[in-house]
This record gives sequence, structure tokens and C-alpha cells, in this order.
Amino acid sequence: MPEATMQHVDLADRIRALRMSRGLTQEELADASGVSIGVVRKIEQGGTARMETYHALARALGVVTMTFVAAGPPEPVLDGPPDVMLAPIRAAVAPAMNLRGEPMFGTADAAELSLSRLAATVSAVSAIYHSNRYDDLAQLLPPLLLSTQHHVTHLGDGPTRADALRLRANAYNLAARYLIQVRAHDLALIAVQRCQQDALTIGNTSILSAAISVQAWAMMRQGRFKEIVDLCSHAADELEPRMSRATPDELTSWGVLLGRASTAAARDNRPDEAEEYANLSILAGERIGHEYYGGLEAGDRSFGPLTAAFSRTENAMVAGDPGLAVRLFAKIPRTAGEVVSSTWNRALLDEARAHVQVGDADRATGIMTGLRLKAPEWLRYQQLGHDTTREIVGTAKRKLTDEQRALVDFFSITD
Repeated sequence: MPEATMQHVDLADRIRALRMSRGLTQEELADASGVSIGVVRKIEQGGTARMETYHALARALGVVTMTFVAAGPPEPVLDGPPDVMLAPIRAAVAPAMNLRGEPMFGTADAAELSLSRLAATVSAVSAIYHSNRYDDLAQLLPPLLLSTQHHVTHLGDGPTRADALRLRANAYNLAARYLIQVRAHDLALIAVQRCQQDALTIGNTSILSAAISVQAWAMMRQGRFKEIVDLCSHAADELEPRMSRATPDELTSWGVLLGRASTAAARDNRPDEAEEYANLSILAGERIGHEYYGGLEAGDRSFGPLTAAFSRTENAMVAGDPGLAVRLFAKIPRTAGEVVSSTWNRALLDEARAHVQVGDADRATGIMTGLRLKAPEWLRYQQLGHDTTREIVGTAKRKLTDEQRALVDFFSITD
């Protein structure tokens, strides 16, 4: 029996043993978890499932999600085109190294360096990221990364080196966030850890905190929940400010990391820890009093009462309580300012799914349609958007509306 198949069987045995030790039938486990009986049966027969399905089963069985994550080789997947499409940015983030350990890349303008021009370009590309123009980013990020590397290399150890390292760190952070959006998580981790190294070299706490936050985001997509809680809680401990004189930048660095820790703990079925971290994140947001945009050095993120409140709404959905999520969304302090588009859009996806799960498919359809029209390139990469649309279609008791059919076509849902 192939090793991967053996591991699936081991996992099936583990779930079956836990279910039986709780005195549950397959039907009762399906009801308690919200997973269909068909999926429960397939998993217990050795089939695989997505992380959110394992989380739902773990919640019903009273164990942490990582109980159902087994180490081993992945299933073979013939998935060459994405690697080909990412080849230019892969060459920029992880270039070939010669025998002396030097990266091999070249440019025609190595002698014409300008930190002011480079800074303006990093800012311009950041604006393109927030406009969800992923096709443009795929073309612009590779030469931008190479340019930052050339500036660091050719400026040497002079007084401008710190500025060059800061700009390179910001470019790596930007590249990492783009790579997470297009699901190239391993490459994103390489980029963000290089950002972190530059931040450590120049002693920039804001960039360092942003790098750890993005690192946690990439790891979240890989199901590495316990690592994220440890990473972010330890970093938050080191960065905890004195509340009486904390600056917005310090509160942002601390609050964002606590929000990441909360989300990871919720996904690992550790609700008490999730609530504790969420409360501290909300405390930081309330201390600022409004949404604060930290700028490029803080990873292009905003933080405040609104952003911090999203931790609780997201955790409610993870815990399988859409009714609570709808109530929490109604209480969110929407007058506290604006958040960056990707954060707001992600919250709207949670809100749409909460509404469809409490029986308001029309409201969910309206939210999803707004996202489709406003941020189509971003939405296309969101598995949650695909799943929410499937739930909307599955609850339809009559012919699909034009808006619902447009969502079906957008996500290419055929069954």
C-alpha cells in the first residue's frame, strides 16, 4: 500500500476511534459537526478533506484540529503551469546561486542607482496591490525585487545602505502578500523571511512586526496553527507597549500579532485562548480609537477598533456559530475609519457566509455581488468566496437570480 494511502487510513482510524469513544454514530458526528454524512463516511474510508472540514470534526469531537494532520508526502498533482507563470518572481525571490554563494541576476542600469526613484516605485506598486491588479503585479514585482537587490549590493556599506535595506524589506513584504493571494505559500515564506532578515539588520521594529504577521498569514494557509500561536504570542510579548504612552505604531504592531494568534487558536479549536488574544487585540484597537494606517513600513496595514473586531467575527464563523457572527457584524464600529481593501473584503466574505448560513441567501448574494464587481481579481483567488457561492446555490428554493447565476459563472461552478 502506498505510504500516502496508509497515512489516510491511519487518519480514518483515528477519527473513527474518537467518534466511537464519544459514543457517536456517523450520523450524529455529521449533525454535531455540520459536515455531511457522505463526507464523514468517505473520510472514515480513507478519503482526504480540506482543513476547515477537519476543524469542524475536531470541534465536534473536542480535540485540537492538528490531531487530524498527519505528516507525509503530498498526493501527486500535475500542476505545472502555475510554476511556469511564477518563474520570473521565483527567480527574483530565490535566484540561482553561483559557486561563491552569490545570487546570479543582472540589469542594464546597475550603475544608475536612485533611492528616491526606487522608493517612489515601491509605493506605486503597493498602490497597484491594493487595487487588486494581480496581472500587473505579476509583471512589476520581479524587476522591482531585482532593483532593490541591486541597490543593496552596489551601494555597499555607506550611509544609504539602511535606506536600501528598508526598501528591499518593503518590496519583499509586498511580494509575499501577493504570493499568498495567488496561493504560492512556500515562495511567500521565503520572501517574507528575507524581509524579516533585512528588518533585523536595520533594527526596524515596524517592518519586523509586519513580516511576522505576513509570515503567520502564509502559515495559516498551510494549517500550521500551533506554530502561528507560538510565533505571534511570543512576538507580541516582546513588543508589548506601555499603554500609558504607547504610540499608534506600537499598538498596531502588538494588536495585529494578537489578532493573528487569536485566529490561529480558533482554527486549532482552542476557543479560550482565541478569546483571550482577541480581547487583547481589541484593547489595542480601542486604545488607538480609530483605524490607523501605518504606511508601507508597517506592511501597508491598518489597525484600530474596526480591524480588531474582525477577529471575533471570524472566530465565530470558525466555531460554527453564524448567528453570533451576524450579531457581531451588526455591532462593528464602522464609523471608526477605513481599513485596507483586502482586510475589508475578507471580512465581507465572512459576513456573506454568515448570512447564507442563517438563511438569508439574498443578503449573502448582495454582498458577494458587490465583491465581484469591486474586486474581481482578488475574489477569484478566494476559496471562501467559491464555497459561499456554492452554499448560496445549495439553499436556493427557486430559480437562481441573475446575480446568483453571475456568481456561478464567475467561479466556474459546474455541478
